[in-house]
Amino acid sequence: MIDCPTLPHRVAGNLALDFANTHSWRGTRQEVDHLVDGGAILAWAKDAGLVESRFTISAARQASLVEHVHDLRRAIEAVGVAIARRTTPPAQSLATIRDRASQSLAAASLVGTPVRLDFVRDDRIVGPIAWAALDLLRGDELGRLKQCPPEDCRWLFIDRTKNGSRRWCEMATCGNRAKKRRADR
Repeated sequence: MIDCPTLPHRVAGNLALDFANTHSWRGTRQEVDHLVDGGAILAWAKDAGLVESRFTISAARQASLVEHVHDLRRAIEAVGVAIARRTTPPAQSLATIRDRASQSLAAASLVGTPVRLDFVRDDRIVGPIAWAALDLLRGDELGRLKQCPPEDCRWLFIDRTKNGSRRWCEMATCGNRAKKRRADR
């Protein structure tokens, strides 16, 4: 697996799926982990608007954060891929999403009107992602969850086209590569 400091585009249409897509080209020789360490996780969380630019994670907590983030990402990937393939999501992966959401909620506050969850510590990163995954799983867009074809990148995305015809995570990258391959044949 290639470690990569660059942040991937967020094109999935859902925070949890964009998070899952920080693991590119899953299961191929080109596989890239964009969240290889605490610094990369923090950079992605800041870029995604989960935490402000001054937010930091102590060196002592980084290993635990990396473990929690990778656990949650694997669970969201497994559930997303199963749903995109119209198969039953793994029970253990669903349990991981539920448990991470539950753990983050235990220390959170309800703030404002309308109410929002105010997560604390590292849960400011993991909490919103776990809840975005739960919202997706409980919502009406689940049937629109797709996976970019395996020969391209394997990213997950929500197809919000009127006729459900979106095929690639992003036309500008995967769609153009597919067209080029067809033209080269």
